[in-house]
Amino acid sequence: MKIDYLGHSGFLAETEKAVLLFDYYCGDIACIRQTVSDKPLYVFASHAHADHFNPKIFSLSGDARAAKYLVSFDIRGNPAVPKDCDVQFLDADRTYRVEGLGTVRTLVSTDEGVAFLVTTPSETLFHAGDLNWWDWPGEDPGWLMEQETVFKREIRKLEGVPIDAAFVVLDDRLEAHFAKGMEFFLSACRAKYVLPMHFSAGSSAVQRFIKQKTSGDSVLLNTAKGRHWEI
Repeated sequence: MKIDYLGHSGFLAETEKAVLLFDYYCGDIACIRQTVSDKPLYVFASHAHADHFNPKIFSLSGDARAAKYLVSFDIRGNPAVPKDCDVQFLDADRTYRVEGLGTVRTLVSTDEGVAFLVTTPSETLFHAGDLNWWDWPGEDPGWLMEQETVFKREIRKLEGVPIDAAFVVLDDRLEAHFAKGMEFFLSACRAKYVLPMHFSAGSSAVQRFIKQKTSGDSVLLNTAKGRHWEI
């Protein structure tokens, strides 16, 4: 499987039989056309926040290959969604069978929209979207307790699932709590490779976490420095 990090929470993954684009936000979308092959393209958007959903993704539907859009329920009704594209809106806590791809299981987000667990005949990928343990300093204790409860409940749904590549939040804006969600994911889940996302540009958060990682056997790929991997 080939994986390209597109910045923020955006990833392009080429599997044995398909190409998957997750949460494209910024950068030259022409590079996506150049990178992908004649395999069918599946485009995911975890929620409607502008740093996860860029309407430019719909320009990919005009290419010769097939393109299917699998987007969160909260994008339904957005005027940026063309009527002539193959778009499927996904509710939270559901499992969908997608022709030519496999299954897509959605988790409830601790912010907006959904997270994705994608299982193809040969690979399993997890994209967290904004599902994270958002332990913001100074927030209301009751709200913070709800964040922890929902996050742990959703991540535990993945216990025992062998995941080949996981795209997981590591947000340095949470200051001393920046890695709580990542640490819990690593302790609870079986992922071969984990790629941090959602950190600030130029941040040292990824390198800092790699040095201090205390749980799990996953290989962490340094998305603060690397852009392309073949795993």
